[in-house]
Amino acid sequence: MPKRVKPLTDIEVKKKTEDGMYAVGLVPGLNLYIRNGFKHWYLRYNYNKQSKSMSIGEYPLYSLKEAREKATELRKLLNQGIDPQAFRDDERRRHLELIQNEILNSLTFKKAVEQYIEFKDGYDPFPDRDRDMYLARMRKYVYPRIGNKPIKKITQDDIVQVLFPLWTEQHSLAKKVRQVINKTFVWHKAKGNVEINPVDNQVLLQLLPKLPEQEINHHAMLPIEDMPRFMKLLREQKAVSARCLEFMILTASRSGNARLAEWNEIHWDKKLWIIPARKMKVSKNGDHVVPLSDQAFELLEKVKASTVHKSRYIFVSSSGRSNFSDGTFRSLIARMNKKNVANGGEPFVDEKELDSQGSPSLATPHGLARATFRTWAQNDELGNDKRFSDRVAELCLHHNVSDAYRGAYERNEAMKSRTEMMQAWADYCYGEENGKNAETN
Repeated sequence: MPKRVKPLTDIEVKKKTEDGMYAVGLVPGLNLYIRNGFKHWYLRYNYNKQSKSMSIGEYPLYSLKEAREKATELRKLLNQGIDPQAFRDDERRRHLELIQNEILNSLTFKKAVEQYIEFKDGYDPFPDRDRDMYLARMRKYVYPRIGNKPIKKITQDDIVQVLFPLWTEQHSLAKKVRQVINKTFVWHKAKGNVEINPVDNQVLLQLLPKLPEQEINHHAMLPIEDMPRFMKLLREQKAVSARCLEFMILTASRSGNARLAEWNEIHWDKKLWIIPARKMKVSKNGDHVVPLSDQAFELLEKVKASTVHKSRYIFVSSSGRSNFSDGTFRSLIARMNKKNVANGGEPFVDEKELDSQGSPSLATPHGLARATFRTWAQNDELGNDKRFSDRVAELCLHHNVSDAYRGAYERNEAMKSRTEMMQAWADYCYGEENGKNAETN
């Protein structure tokens, strides 16, 4: 028979101060544990031939009477073959799940976006301009339809309702809106707040109207013979945005890479600009290593010397708080073209690309920096088709080169050839300013 224990009274519990474990009595296994003046109730019991102990609560938060009542409830579970500790753990888990579900049910898509942005601010903040654009699209196109709906309850039909009004008339914008919604869902799925991301492009394409056949439009470039003239006029522009566009052209880089170029990407000792793969359009091609021509290197040195505001970005606005947009470059080109034409010069247009009015399109930033470069690289009149290989030109643009020996080629011969090509391109671009004949440079 179990040893009978004299039941403790309220007064005895209150007076006990010496460290130790004291049997309480009346309920088998109930003990008062005292250590360093703190008193705690514990229940000791056997379950599946194992000795166990579980906390009931602190004294005097739980009185002697309440401790006995709780211990009695736990022993009833034991008599039913239920482990009291496991039962309480399950209860706590269910309670936490209930609270979590209540929180998620009140987590609207708008709040979900705010949480995502707050997270981004902690490790990789949006540039101010990108943040403003992101939120502007949310407010105008997304929030009116799903902003107040719990993120857990948003379906693919909801996403379709957001995109449908834009899909055929403003398809480019519709894709950008889809992207900003997707970023929020991807993050919340990783956090476990949603199980399914409804922004599945393959499914959405089946639910949205089929797009009409469209002609393929290329980025309007500048005829290569006009590039030295354009660059001379660009060099006369004093704005930082002009230096950014100049750097973009000299490095044949994409607009976003130039606008968001960071000082830590410049390797001054080796005269290289190394753009991380994550920032490239095709990240699977790896980091993009750009050899810097003498002109590009000098440009960076001047920008660094004249920069007043401390920023991780190379090219920032005069306030130092925001990056430039591609629209800034387009406006700059438009102003330069207007001034050039007013002075009797030929317009900076692409005769092969027509605008909505059927007129030759004004050269675009992408066309200037990459299409014109690519055309120059293989131009037969300049002899570049003999001087430079097609493979080297593609590597300079970070395009995929399908070749079994690409890895070894890129590590060895290609860097030397790419350095030579980028220097020759810069020399050609500055041909008119340097007093050289751009046709034969």
